[in-house]
Amino acid sequence: MKSGHIDQFAHLSEFNSVKQFNETIKEVRKQYEQHFTKGEHIALLTLIQHSVKKHGVCNARICKLVAAAQAKTGSLSRSTFERMLRKAQKLGILTVHHTIRQKGGYSHNVYVFHRSDGANPQKLTARPTTENPTAASLPAEQNTPKALLLKTKKHKDQNLRQQRPSSQQNLEALDHTFVPSYVPAPFVKLAKPFFPRAKDICTFWDRTMIAYRSLKFEQPIETLLPVIIQAFKETVYKYKQNTIRTSFLQYFYGTVVGKLVAEKRKIVCEEQPWGAWLGNGYT
Repeated sequence: MKSGHIDQFAHLSEFNSVKQFNETIKEVRKQYEQHFTKGEHIALLTLIQHSVKKHGVCNARICKLVAAAQAKTGSLSRSTFERMLRKAQKLGILTVHHTIRQKGGYSHNVYVFHRSDGANPQKLTARPTTENPTAASLPAEQNTPKALLLKTKKHKDQNLRQQRPSSQQNLEALDHTFVPSYVPAPFVKLAKPFFPRAKDICTFWDRTMIAYRSLKFEQPIETLLPVIIQAFKETVYKYKQNTIRTSFLQYFYGTVVGKLVAEKRKIVCEEQPWGAWLGNGYT
């Protein structure tokens, strides 16, 4: 993707209006606010404010965004902003696309927020390969050994790219039998009738791990598997009833968080001594 004016990237927007974008942001803050520190939250709000004009798309340079966030807080580091971006991408809130200059090398990023109603994000075509400046500068009629070598190499690279299937296509085609071993077999067995692709099953389990780690359980996650499986079943039931307003993934994540919070409280209560329940000095 080549660098350019914001209008060049307007087609990446997944929203039809500012109102629709604001509704998604409201849902995002409700679902994921606890995953961000105070500084990261300010960084995210800054990016959101710079993404209103093109409904969820921003191409401002990161230095400009950091400066805008610093104006609000007095101090906010670039590393904090970049940490927010990594978290937001992992949670599926947005995607960061790199752009390249006309003569090669990375330029500004393009930030694209995703809808919270489960709509598929628009996919980009493959980024054009930067032309070799040495080969491009050779006149067409020049037939030197160096020029012939460059042309031969370029031709071989093009053939190799045509013969090799893209990694994204391979990933989309893998079924549940390719799910990595770190995903428990009972969870795979439950999910595969509804989501047969390995990619989808792994995504559900990755979100489960995010919820599990955020609550800092001392128990291994395998002991919580019945609770997680029940959360998935309830999500499927709600989906079949057409009562889910967000995406299946977001609803499942919220359900898992709610059940794990309840389980955490139950564990804490069981571990507390009787005195903590009855009060000091109770006889």
